Amino acid sequence: MFLSKVRQLVLGGLTLCAMFSATALFAEDKEPVSSDRLLPPGVLLHVRISDVTDLKERLPKTGFGKMYNDDSMAKIRTQFDKKFQEASEAAGKDLGFPLSDLLNLPTGEASFALLQPAGRPLAAVALMEIGEQQETLDKALAKLDEALTAKGSKKKTETVDGEEVTVYDMPHDATGSSAGEKGTLCYFTKDGIFVGGSDLAVLQDVLTRWDGESDDVLAEQEVYSYIHKKCATRSDDEDSVMEMYFDPMGLVTAALNASESTSTQAMMFSAYLPTLGLDKFKGVGVSIDLAEGGYDFHSKGFMYVDQPTTGVLRAFEFPATDLSPPAWVGAATTQYTSMNWDAAGAYTALTEMADTLMNQPGAAAQQVNQMAKQLGFHVKDDLIDHLDGQIVMLGDISGESDKVNQKMLVGVKLKDSAKFQETLSTILQKNGSHFTERDFEGTKVYDLPANAEMTPALAVAKDHFFFATHADLLESALRPDSRSDETLAESKKYLVVKKLAPSKASMVSYSDQAKQMKPYYEMLKNGKLDGATEGKFDFSVLPDFEKVAKFFSINVGYYVPDEKGVYSEGFMFGSDK
Repeated sequence: MFLSKVRQLVLGGLTLCAMFSATALFAEDKEPVSSDRLLPPGVLLHVRISDVTDLKERLPKTGFGKMYNDDSMAKIRTQFDKKFQEASEAAGKDLGFPLSDLLNLPTGEASFALLQPAGRPLAAVALMEIGEQQETLDKALAKLDEALTAKGSKKKTETVDGEEVTVYDMPHDATGSSAGEKGTLCYFTKDGIFVGGSDLAVLQDVLTRWDGESDDVLAEQEVYSYIHKKCATRSDDEDSVMEMYFDPMGLVTAALNASESTSTQAMMFSAYLPTLGLDKFKGVGVSIDLAEGGYDFHSKGFMYVDQPTTGVLRAFEFPATDLSPPAWVGAATTQYTSMNWDAAGAYTALTEMADTLMNQPGAAAQQVNQMAKQLGFHVKDDLIDHLDGQIVMLGDISGESDKVNQKMLVGVKLKDSAKFQETLSTILQKNGSHFTERDFEGTKVYDLPANAEMTPALAVAKDHFFFATHADLLESALRPDSRSDETLAESKKYLVVKKLAPSKASMVSYSDQAKQMKPYYEMLKNGKLDGATEGKFDFSVLPDFEKVAKFFSINVGYYVPDEKGVYSEGFMFGSDK
């Protein structure tokens, strides 16, 4: 099973990553060499911290870091510090040296990768710059040796490219596998860099690229290179605080190939990828920066998809357009998301793909026509064709003494409200008494069966079809646009969206973090939040939320089409904004 294989990798290269926070690569007396220039092709997942020390320095500069260190948090901070000290002392006794030494072991870039070089099995590798802390590393490795040897692992050394590599052959009970699989754990240290993995051949791949001059590396692969450049958060040569890249289809195939019982499914999956259009989904990447450029958090993401899309991917086309909030969205909105979906294109793509899979041109359309006789309406003619494509989602939140109420309103823009109203009436009539009809300020509202958590309601108004989890949220949107309340589009807070997002986008999002966090904070303070460390801390000493609200700002994000896929960017403002 794939999970069994993962357990093996965890106690191979992943074990070392977990113990040492797996970091990076700086050759002594040379320019830094990034891990993506040391890894061979075939990487399915790559997670990298550019500089662990820099990350530690940036965290206190974020809103959360400032809040934690604020004078108002002194009482709860004392509790956290005490618990951490107790845990550190206990861990230190087991380790034989202070836990702080282990935590401070990483000093530079950090990386971890899953890769599958051509013709070889899935493997893991972790790399960590330790600088001058070889003594601490040796102590940690001695504890690792003790644990592995106790479980029957056999230790030996191999010489690879002139470097001594320690290798453990581990029995299946040491790998955590229940399928009788054996595993390998190997590592070496060179130029102040610790490298560990689950495959000796992969470590050899790294050693042969140690000078960083090879072009046969992850950094030079077309998909990774394009994503890496698109996701750069800084204009100079500095790297983002954290980066992640993965090959989604490669990971799925590797998961299926990891076990003999699923190898046939892996072959079938690979064979159907072109039909489904998923063979064009090449990679995903995300870069994250902290306390940089005036933002607490700044992220850039990219989904690499060969164009034009085919198959199921055509059902997820989001053309760029003006996504400014409609007038019925009030400034008090806690969360706002708007997107533009090509619904008609999605319908065409899915029916064409269904025809291909059934090998019967026109078969999907015939089935839809047959369904129309049973439903009383035609999915395409009476539903899809009346959708404009723009979808608005609003979120609101409120708290009581012992629970938080999450509310949501979805508004789907319509081309022909009258025609859609007919379709909605047909659908509701099929449900008999499962709804009640009422008038609200001239609009017909349909209330669905309520419960203790929700009072769902539907309506067609203002060129939109509305669905709300709570009727009061729907009623707020249905009130006349001439109301005196400020709209979200007019609000000062929302102006940042206009400044940061392009005038036309596929998706835009906005959220007020202070409003979202307050109910949970109050429940935590009152001891009503489920699973809040089970009484280990006394959260009643937390200050009133008003004293820390300044540390929560707003989040902004957007997506836009790109010639190679989809680009996204997100911002969380600092507490001084």
